Amino acid sequence: MPAKAPRSDGFLASSLTPTTEQTPDPDEFLEKRSASSDYRIEEVPLDALPNWRMGDRLAHASGRFFAVEGLSIRTDFGPRRHWCQPIIIQPEIGILGILVKRINGVQHFLMQAKMEPGNSELVQYAATVQATPSNYQRVHGGRETPYLHYFREHAGRRVVFDQLLSEHASWYLHKRNRNMIIEIPEDEDVEVADDFAWLTLGQLRRQLERGNRVNMNARTVLSGISYAPDDDPGAHGDVEDAFRHQVVESYGSGRSDEDLAAAMTWLIDQKAKFTLDVRRISLCDMEEWDRGAAIRHRDDRFFRIIGLSITATSREVDAWSQPMLAPTGANVVGLVCQRRDGVLRVLVQAMVQPGLTDRLELAATVQLTPSSYDGPEDVPPLAEYLDAPAAWMRLNAVQSEDGGRFARADTTHVVVEVPEGRPVEAPDNYRWMTLGLLNRLIHSGYYVNVEARSLITCLL
Repeated sequence: MPAKAPRSDGFLASSLTPTTEQTPDPDEFLEKRSASSDYRIEEVPLDALPNWRMGDRLAHASGRFFAVEGLSIRTDFGPRRHWCQPIIIQPEIGILGILVKRINGVQHFLMQAKMEPGNSELVQYAATVQATPSNYQRVHGGRETPYLHYFREHAGRRVVFDQLLSEHASWYLHKRNRNMIIEIPEDEDVEVADDFAWLTLGQLRRQLERGNRVNMNARTVLSGISYAPDDDPGAHGDVEDAFRHQVVESYGSGRSDEDLAAAMTWLIDQKAKFTLDVRRISLCDMEEWDRGAAIRHRDDRFFRIIGLSITATSREVDAWSQPMLAPTGANVVGLVCQRRDGVLRVLVQAMVQPGLTDRLELAATVQLTPSSYDGPEDVPPLAEYLDAPAAWMRLNAVQSEDGGRFARADTTHVVVEVPEGRPVEAPDNYRWMTLGLLNRLIHSGYYVNVEARSLITCLL
């Protein structure tokens, strides 16, 4: 059953609160937490990783954490119809959870200053809890996961958001995490540990604008928030920026049950239109990929699987080694939006990706890695909007991807507002949607991919 239309619950007012006594300077807090720990990250050969073994697959001796296998893909979506690649297998469902609480009448989010070895900026704001079962069951022998009980035993507290959502489906096979926001009653005390801080959405928005300050796992959780103005009418009039005002109005539009049903029917039609066949294979059977100190494409394209040796005194374990996926080029995701019929709408595409649980989800207007294409004829539709005039640009910021699995995987996030009335030509698998409708789809499960959710979070 589709989720009910989410309420804003004061989140719009929180997004318009740029400062708080709880954490007056979020930049200074990150800097202090980063300086309080020692970090060392060194790339090492895969065969030098303790407890990791490479054969038909690359896996940990415990059988836990994750593995890397080969994947054979056939599809009629896009220019490439068949290829093989390594892919991360991680069947565990992790918890990505954020605690929220009204402090002095304003919603605050308990964020963690968390080091992840793959981040370009090592320490970033993360969710309150970001952990797989292997982590919180302490297979690594490390320390307990703080605040975990709020998300495993949340009876008596209000569940704002709770949904299984997909992860990066070009690099993970059928990976999903439980995205949660749990509200703590105002009169309940929460002890704040050293690496944690209460931030308003307004403070987080400024961190997102700067880039590489709020990690991917936090961004996907925050995409579940609604800013619908009819739920928070007092704050709507305080939105002075014209574009953000349109964003708020879009959250309140097109989110009825009828709108949701029509969007789901269209997505089912798209799933029936395209084929996708994926088959797990041995790493030895990938003809274009070499295995050695790293797993790499013979033309050094796409990405490598490398080994890292890590020391970080602020983590549950002080030192460990693991494989990481390291892209060979920068990624870009772009969202084209336009005021249509009096409401701001965004142009999304139904995109097939090999690792998705159900073949296809909604993606941003443009999602690409420029270095992965053979020539201009392979570049996806509407990529020209990434070079739109400066007057149309509403966002251009670099954000990190999952720094626990991907090394220096930064993605440029671009939002372009096309002037009202200007024609935008798009293929049949593209559709204009309001942010209110997309928010309902996010609350309904596997409908909006992680790259699009990240962009949506950056809009307000």
